[in-house]
Amino acid sequence: MSEKKSVIERLKAFRDAHEGKAELTLPRTGVRAAWPKFMNHGGWQKALRLAQGDFARAQVLYIVSNVRFDGEKLTEADYNTLLPLEDALALTAAVFGQQDEETGEGEPAEKNAA
Repeated sequence: MSEKKSVIERLKAFRDAHEGKAELTLPRTGVRAAWPKFMNHGGWQKALRLAQGDFARAQVLYIVSNVRFDGEKLTEADYNTLLPLEDALALTAAVFGQQDEETGEGEPAEKNAA
C-alpha cells in the first residue's frame, strides 16, 4: 500500500520538476531573455509591496529581479527607457502568460483562454 504524499512533498516535487530556465528572444532587439521556469509567489508579493500597489510597476519590478538579458540584469530605469515596447510586451506575456511545459517558452494568456 503506497502512502499518500503530503502537500509540502507534492509542492516540492512540482518545484523540482520545473527547474531550469525559460527563454525568449526579444523580437525587436534580438536580446535573449531567460528566467527561472519555477517562480515562487514570494517574489511577486515582494514586487507588489515595492510597487505600492501599482500593478504595472510590479510587473516591471518582478521582471527585472528575475530575468537576465543576455546574462545581465537590467535596472527598472534601464528597462523603462531602453527596452522597446514590442520587446517589453512580448516579455511580459511570456513571463506572466502560460508557459509550455516542454520548451519553457511563454505564450500570451489570452491565446490559451477559451
